[in-house]
Amino acid sequence: MQDNSTQKATNAASTAAAIEINEVHKAFGNLHVLKGVSLKVLPGTVTAILGPSGSGKSTLLRMINQLETRSGGEIFVEGELVGYKHLKDGGLRMLDDREIARQRANIGMVFQRFNLFPHKTAVENVMEAPVHVAGVSKKEARQQALDELERVGLADRANYYPAQLSGGQQQRVAIARALAMHPKIMLFDEPTSALDPELVGEVLSVMRQVAHEGITMVVVTHEMGFAREVADQVVFMDGGVVVESGTSDIIDHPTTERFSSFLKSVL
Repeated sequence: MQDNSTQKATNAASTAAAIEINEVHKAFGNLHVLKGVSLKVLPGTVTAILGPSGSGKSTLLRMINQLETRSGGEIFVEGELVGYKHLKDGGLRMLDDREIARQRANIGMVFQRFNLFPHKTAVENVMEAPVHVAGVSKKEARQQALDELERVGLADRANYYPAQLSGGQQQRVAIARALAMHPKIMLFDEPTSALDPELVGEVLSVMRQVAHEGITMVVVTHEMGFAREVADQVVFMDGGVVVESGTSDIIDHPTTERFSSFLKSVL
């Protein structure tokens, strides 16, 4: 059996990217949020996206999962063009809701706010997508949900409602909910930013576990320790562009003045 580092090296040797972003732009009216972002994420690796507020990090993540439409450029997930289909005449057709749902099926996303259904228990929240999206029976989905809650250390909180859980526990339920669809890719949009400092560690611990399982991860975060320890690739964005990218070593050895200045402000 390959160890985790060997497996990642094998994945990195592959030319096929799990996610490929080519010259992507996004404008909200006159506000140009992304200005030609290009990025490649290899299968089984962890990419940490760093940057100040307003740099376009979350917008980029949302476009990968088609929660925002892009103004220009291309995004490919598992080799498939996101949001559009090539026509025989060379044109493009926007995908309909059913086709978008199919493309999203292999992507799990965890948000800053937990977005749990307040009237459903932890296990019911985790069951929701397998039952209503994947068509899994309630009996099977419940067992899968219990397994996922155990995976994030919350087996004893299965029948608790969100209001009965701490913020860290709610976020771990949200991670379990995303994992319940067995995604190939996990997107995390500042998953610890809404948590009290003492609760951050428990969520990062679960994220480290997911990373070690070989799931492709893209994480927008301000947690420098996590990025340094877990990320295979670190991307620094500012002003809607990628300013610097490389291995996690760039956190300790930045090559641009802007990234160096950012690191001094957050470390």
